[in-house]
Order: sequence, then C-alpha cells, then structure tokens
Amino acid sequence: MSRPTFIGFEAAKTGVFASQKALDIVGNNFANINTEGYTRQRVDQTSQSVAGYYSRLKPDLVSLAGMGTYINGVEQLRDQRLDTAFRNEAANSGYYDQQSTMFTEIETIMQELEVGDDGNGFGLSYAIKSMYTALEDFAYDASSETDANVFANAISNVTQTLNRLSKGLTDAANQYKDELYIRTTEVNDILSDIAQLNDNIRRSMNTCNYNTEFGPNELMDQRNLLIDKLSDFGKVHVEEQMDGTVVVQLNGHKCVWDNLHDSVNFQENSNGTVQLNWKNDGTNAANDMGIFKATVDIINGRGIGVQNSNESTVNGFLYYHDKINSFAQCLTDVLNNSFPETFDDQGNVLSYKKLVGGTVETSDGFEVYPNILVSASNISITDELATNSSYLLSEDKSIDNTHLLELINKLSKDDQTFSSASDSFTGTFQEFVADYTGTLGSDNSYVKGRYKTSQTLINEIQNNRDSVSGVSESEETVNMMTYNRAFQAASRMMTVMDGLLDVIINRMAV
Repeated sequence: MSRPTFIGFEAAKTGVFASQKALDIVGNNFANINTEGYTRQRVDQTSQSVAGYYSRLKPDLVSLAGMGTYINGVEQLRDQRLDTAFRNEAANSGYYDQQSTMFTEIETIMQELEVGDDGNGFGLSYAIKSMYTALEDFAYDASSETDANVFANAISNVTQTLNRLSKGLTDAANQYKDELYIRTTEVNDILSDIAQLNDNIRRSMNTCNYNTEFGPNELMDQRNLLIDKLSDFGKVHVEEQMDGTVVVQLNGHKCVWDNLHDSVNFQENSNGTVQLNWKNDGTNAANDMGIFKATVDIINGRGIGVQNSNESTVNGFLYYHDKINSFAQCLTDVLNNSFPETFDDQGNVLSYKKLVGGTVETSDGFEVYPNILVSASNISITDELATNSSYLLSEDKSIDNTHLLELINKLSKDDQTFSSASDSFTGTFQEFVADYTGTLGSDNSYVKGRYKTSQTLINEIQNNRDSVSGVSESEETVNMMTYNRAFQAASRMMTVMDGLLDVIINRMAV
C-alpha cells in the first residue's frame, strides 16, 4: 500500500489553520462580549473526506485516509425556538408595561389625597367635602355674607378642580398621541432597516459562498437585534428564506419581505381617537398586544360604553373623562336647583338661582351660560356669583336655612345618579369618586401584576437564550486553551513529519 509523501504535512497544516481560525473566532467573541445583539460564533469543522474520484492508477482509498480537517464555516449559536418565545413574550411585556405607565399617569392626575383630619387635601373628593363643610357654616347663619363668600369660593374650587382634572387628562392623552406618532416613525425605520439588511445579506450570500447555515453573521446579528426591538410593538413572526432573507409579520401582517417593506400610518380622528393602519391595505396595525395596542387602547378607551368602532373597551382616557363630566353635570343640576329665586303667590318656587354653568369663548372674552351642556372642562361659577357672593342670600336677608340643609344632604348624603356613556352609578358624590378611583387602582394593579409576571418569564427566556447565544468568559477561556493546545500539537506534528522526510531523503541508502 502506497501513500502520498506529503499527506501528513497536509493533515498537520489543516490542523494549524483550523486552530488559528478557531482562535481568531474566540478573540472575536471576547472582543464583542459587551456588544448589544452579538451572537457568539464557532468554527464548524469536519474531517476531510477521502476523494472518491477515479484515476488512471485507481489508488487505494486507505492510502488517502488522514487528510486532515476542513472548516465548513463560522456558525452562530442561536436557538430559533428561544428567539420565538422571547419575541412573543416581549410583545406581552411591552403591552402591560405601556398600560401600567399610562394608568399610573391617569392615577397621578386623578389622585385623591387628604392629609390629616384638619389638614389640606387634594382631589375632587376633598373639594366636594370642603364645599359642604363651608355650606354647613353658611347654614348656621343663612344671612351671613362672609359665610356666603366662603361657600362661593368652595364652589369655585370644585369647578377649578374639575377643570384641572379635565386639562390633565387632555394634556396626558395628547402627550401619548405625540409619543405614539414618534414610535410609529421608529417602527417604520426599523422595517426599512430590516429590508435593507435583507438585501445586503442576500447579496453577501450570492458573492461570498455563504449558505443558510453559515451566513454573514454580523449582518444577521444586526437584523435579529432589530427584530427583537420590533417585537416590543406587537406579535412578530419570522420566516427564513433560502436566499438568506426573512419575511417578517407584525400582528399578523406581512410587513417585510425581500428588500421591500410596508409602513404604519398614524391618524388622529376628529373625535380625538387615534388609528394605526398599514399603508398598503389600510388594515389595523395595533390589533394584537405590544406597545402599539396598549397605547391605542387607552387613548381610545371608553370602557363598555363604546360609541364607535375606533373606541376600545379599556377604561382609558375617554372613560375617566366621561366620569368627571358626569360628576360636573350632576353637580350643576344640584347646585342650580337649590337656591330659590322667584315664587308664585302660594310661595311655590318658580325658578332657582344659577350658581354654575358652562364657559363659552366669545368675541368679548369668556362668558358663563348656565343652560348649556356642562362638562368638566368648561364648568365655572356664574358671573352673578363670581361678582357678588351676596347672590346666595335671600332678598329679604332671611335666616331661613331650609334650602341650605337640603343642599347639604344632596351633597353629602343623598344618592345621585351619575350617567355617562360608559355606565351609570347611583350613590353620593364621594362614593362616586371612590368608585371610579377604585376602578382605576384595580386596573393598574392588574396590569402591573401581569407585567411583573411577564418580566419574570422574559428574564428566564433571556437567560436561557444568553446561555446559548451569549459570550461566556469562562467558556471562551477554556476554548482558547483548547485551540492553543491543538495548534501546538499540529505544529509539533509538522516538525515530526519533517524529521521523517529528512530520514527518508538524506539518511536512507539508495
């Protein structure tokens, strides 16, 4: 049996080159240990197969055995199942995180605080309590201009509190609309970048002899990082193609394919709601979890009393606007039907003094009209009460406080019906406030709990993913030592083979 003279050198040479390349990749892993989105790499090796060709001499295959090692390529260590699990849970986490943030914002606006028994308070419940406390003092002396003035100021404080709540909700909703528009632009940029990377990867596959198993790893890392970021906004599905590109779906809609991509359009409607639609077919882009759906749900959230298809059943900004509007309307009805103004001959009340109304901007400024629809945003004390608190006193300066006592009961004890688009509530003013603030607290507590659970799960998935794809300093150190030993051994093998050839060539007798 004959063998090629230099086959041992070739085997040792391939071992040297393979060990060198493996050490290069170990160094690359170390260099990128803190690089966001980097996937650790490995040199994939196989033993050189014996050539199966036919020749004139038809050599024995055994004589060709031991031709060394072959580097198939440099592979990424990724688990597609873990990637899918991570991206699915990222959409859930993004949804509940965004909802929690927005509910917390609403809680901050609607908060009800009362410091001590006699301390200062903050919120609608405290304002209404202060109003009927002032009314109690006024009832003690129904002819007192001082007490009437204190009560008038208390009414004004309630209206201003309602104005502040309405403005706070409006400003917060507008802020989130602006943020949603910016995030829409961010998502469109991500889709564009993924499409561009698709094109770059496909070109690299065609020109650099890559394949679906060993591709342009750095470009693929950039694309995977973008897909991970995209998964915060909705459910992402990724389908790999034979040419190295991927087809990406967001919330069930194909948004990236080949080097092309769709985009999301932001639209604010005349009724204050918002929409996110795909440019290509106009379908809803915020229909399945993620930051997009959470933001749209709460901006458009009117609870169970939705009035059109754009609104959502989540208790969002519209829901709490409805609540304070119904409070303002009920308060207006009570206050404007409590202070008698005119009587008939039998002493029956014909009309009542109007204490509050709706503010309307005119060419001369602002005027308050008690007979228009009142809301939390426009409620104000009437001009008659604002200019003269004696408007609350009877014309004959009577000390009769019957109507004041009745008003105290209406404000503090009697059940009122608070009707809104969302639902209807029967109870006192303070019970109504406690009911909707309790609903807000319950909703926020629920989404915080779901977010915490989702974060625990996503952290576990991320840890599992890091164990596969992340760079481990200790593991790479072991690999470095292993490949270094392999390099030394292959180098030593070449020295041995050189000695053998020296014996054959220079020392063997002819």
